Amino acid sequence: MSGRERRRRGYGKGGPWTFRGDAHYQFHLVPSKVARQYVPADMPLVECFGHTLGGFYYANYTDSPAGPMDELVVLSGLVWNAPTSCAWASHVFVDRKDAVAHGIKVFGLPSHKANFVKEDQGVVLKKKGGGGGGDIVQLSRAGSKNAGGGGGPKINFQLPSFSGRTKTKPSLLRYELQLQATIQPCKKFVVNFAESKHSLGKQLKSILSGKALVSFTFRNMRMVVNQPEMVEKKKVEKGHKRNFNLTGNALRRKQQQL
Repeated sequence: MSGRERRRRGYGKGGPWTFRGDAHYQFHLVPSKVARQYVPADMPLVECFGHTLGGFYYANYTDSPAGPMDELVVLSGLVWNAPTSCAWASHVFVDRKDAVAHGIKVFGLPSHKANFVKEDQGVVLKKKGGGGGGDIVQLSRAGSKNAGGGGGPKINFQLPSFSGRTKTKPSLLRYELQLQATIQPCKKFVVNFAESKHSLGKQLKSILSGKALVSFTFRNMRMVVNQPEMVEKKKVEKGHKRNFNLTGNALRRKQQQL
């Protein structure tokens, strides 16, 4: 069995799943009324003066359960997950069919198949096949691809993430990302949108047309994605608070501890 075949079987073995490569994370201001079109209505939105924090995550993986691949995740806003917050992914684009299926069936992600056309100063995302195909969005920036300096700290950290609320996965899901990477600020990408009738392009334009705040490069990244767990929402009327209790695997672990 080849190394590529072993990676492809990695999705079927269950999590955690490991990804290696480089990535970019750029923050944008997103109007709250726009974010609300993509964030579930009962999810608390972190906002200030009519805006929330969104943006995009673009990664070029040299190794993953699906083999080498590109991924673009568009983040429509921040949702509250006491005692912290996390970004809500409204659109996910990858160039591997099995990665699309895995995202939809296991994580309840809004995953799409797309082509990533590399350019000297960025990348163009093209919709793969079907009606209304064509350019969706272009990410570009002046200067070298490695603009942003020659060094930076190597950091280990965890990011909680939500997904689900789709036809395939109607429940709210929560999962952890464990990242290790050399992180440094870099020149911001300019986000351009093709003049097309593609609905995805229009949706991305509504999210990413806001002011770009800051951009970071993640070099020599190793990202471990844990198996998602279902979250049961319980409303607490007093004080209009919201509590989220993990079920499934987390509940079984608690029972074992008792």
